[in-house]
Amino acid sequence: MAIIEHSRYYENPLFGVSHAHTSCELMYIIKGELDITIKDTTYHICQNDCVLIKSRQHHITKVPADKEYYRYIAMINPWELRKQLVRPDLFAMLTDISRDGIIILRAAPQIRCCFERMTDIFENGANIYSELSAALELLAHLHDQVKLPNEHSRDSAGKKLTDRVRGHIEENYADSIKISRIAKDNFVSEGYLSHAFKAETGMSPREYLSHIRCTRAYDLIRHTGMKFTEIAAVTGFCCANDMSRKLREYYGLTPTQIRNGINV
Repeated sequence: MAIIEHSRYYENPLFGVSHAHTSCELMYIIKGELDITIKDTTYHICQNDCVLIKSRQHHITKVPADKEYYRYIAMINPWELRKQLVRPDLFAMLTDISRDGIIILRAAPQIRCCFERMTDIFENGANIYSELSAALELLAHLHDQVKLPNEHSRDSAGKKLTDRVRGHIEENYADSIKISRIAKDNFVSEGYLSHAFKAETGMSPREYLSHIRCTRAYDLIRHTGMKFTEIAAVTGFCCANDMSRKLREYYGLTPTQIRNGINV
């Protein structure tokens, strides 16, 4: 399955039918306006606005029939993205519908180039890495611009600590990593480290380490001919059986199923 499932430029009107997608829907309005309704709330979207409708979020989109309306629209599969993604905060942004409402970035003409690049990649063929790059460029920009106020004011020391630890895990996931050692090296308790890290990323340091190892192993299994024992060794698992168990927990698939192209 692709990360970018659809990305095009359109000039046609939309009709007000309630629906939802497994993939996330992103729109950039070049000209015109529209209304998007989620439950009992209607959001008015204008020219140069960017909109993210989350995965499985029921919505009604309506464009005035007598108005010119041009837009870019893209569909991104967050579940396929999750296999490659090292930003759990972005995955949560795409899938967390516990908070009602869509995500809107107002008056953002600079983001149009992201949609243009994504559409070019989609229409002219791409591999998993170019799709990932295009999707992350748009989603990271959107996430950074629409953070909640309490996220902006979050303790900077906790964020710096999390950034250091995340970088250490991403660079050394193939080695034996002990969270207690990381905490000691940063002069904090393991409990404080876990709390600060989870506040920033949505998962504990151990969960993040498992996430990195699983996504790296998935990529090597899917896109190389390496033996499972070799992949386990270079991604930090103690053995192939340990890797297989973790992949089944994470993706619901065995290494053999992943290699054979079975999707989540």
